[in-house]
Amino acid sequence: MRFSFAVACGIGLLAISLTGCNRGGSNAGPSNEKRGASVAEAKTRHDENSATKQNAAHHGNHKRPTPHPRHDVHHGGRSKKETPDHERPGGRKDGDTPRPKSEAGDHLANVDALAIFKRRILPIFQAKRPSSCTQCHLSGVELKDYIGADQAKTFATLRKQGLINVDDPDQSKILKFIRKKPKQPSLIGHKVRQQEYQAFSAWIHAAVKDPKLLAAKSDKPLGTELPPEVIRHARKDRVLASFIDNIWSEMGRCINCHSPERNRRQVKKFGEQVSWIAPRDPATTLQQLVDGENIDVDEPEQSPMLLKPAGLADHSGGQKFIPGGRTYKQFLRFLGDYAAVVQGKYRRGSDLPKPADEISFLTKQHLRIVGLPAKFDKMPLRVDLFRRLGSGWSKRRWATADGAVNGKRRQWQNLIAVAAPRNSERAKQIRKTPSLPGGNYLVKIYVDQNQKLRKNRKYELSDADFVAQIEIDGAWPPGYQPPKIIRAKLSD
Repeated sequence: MRFSFAVACGIGLLAISLTGCNRGGSNAGPSNEKRGASVAEAKTRHDENSATKQNAAHHGNHKRPTPHPRHDVHHGGRSKKETPDHERPGGRKDGDTPRPKSEAGDHLANVDALAIFKRRILPIFQAKRPSSCTQCHLSGVELKDYIGADQAKTFATLRKQGLINVDDPDQSKILKFIRKKPKQPSLIGHKVRQQEYQAFSAWIHAAVKDPKLLAAKSDKPLGTELPPEVIRHARKDRVLASFIDNIWSEMGRCINCHSPERNRRQVKKFGEQVSWIAPRDPATTLQQLVDGENIDVDEPEQSPMLLKPAGLADHSGGQKFIPGGRTYKQFLRFLGDYAAVVQGKYRRGSDLPKPADEISFLTKQHLRIVGLPAKFDKMPLRVDLFRRLGSGWSKRRWATADGAVNGKRRQWQNLIAVAAPRNSERAKQIRKTPSLPGGNYLVKIYVDQNQKLRKNRKYELSDADFVAQIEIDGAWPPGYQPPKIIRAKLSD
């Protein structure tokens, strides 16, 4: 299944505002509905045609100009004389789909609600294709979950749950939610959303004029059983934000081989599929990773996008980070969460993973440590940098890096990543400009001499793995040559 990761909309409020949990309604409606269905459908078509003619006569038989397709796409089909939604009381906000008028006028006053329900609402309930909800939600919210097989019970339930406004149908919450859209909607998604809106609008306008429906009762809720926090967690904009923090922040390791701006040699050798990075576009990059089957939702830890750069599977680009290191953990954190969202494994708020209390973004600044013992060859080494603040050192690290030691050269070199507490002002700053400012730093060095990370990739190097600390000072320019060089002063 293909998911679009355009920045998502606010349709999650549809589920969040409800307390209902299961698809309600009986499979069999009242007997009078069964007997009248086919007759009512034919009557609806006749009434719609007649109403259209009466409406034209009421306006002096003036023909309405045929809307221009391009105008409809860009302006939601609104004519120049129509009052914009944002000028009406309770009108739409930015990001809403413009409110179609063709199905919601008084000319449908005599149209049979049951016929509309059977001809236009039930097909949404029975459709195999996803609804417009999936443009904003990776899982957990589907419009069909708010429809039952029985019209009366569907109407009564939606009304009870506050989704239908019988006094002002155009202000029904379900219509407002359907109008919500991503900031970058697809043309197909736009058409699906309009069809859903027009269908529900026509049905609600007809239903609120039916005394039997107004008197209908239902005790079975409709909608999702998931709590609001799970619904929010499965929103595509939340998933994309996690992708940016955990993976997009590390793309400096991958761009030389996987960005179309730099990889013509690789494309010539391996084909266009190697270009899965969309420059300056994390949403499209994530989508291309999904489409290229680089994410294994059944076994996230076996995802090619994790195994290859970690050196655990064949990778022409070589190892980009060590198994069990910071970058590995970030990749796995996103992949595990993404898989759980897609498969609908989160059912309660307590199921959700806690966000990391620190964010880190890769810089273009290199650190090289020389004078390391040859016995450290191929061992994972991590550095944490603490900044001088007044008369002491910062309590939290300002930067970090890890990688394997080159014992033959007795050195270690890697890109550093700036780090900050998740909700701090410095976190906002490094998201915009990932760079470590010059100054006075304490560099703490940890080495995994007992293969702890190999045995347990969740392990974090600690004081037991500490080997040395060094003070450094001065500016720190970006670039591989020259890197920032420090001497470890460690003996074999």
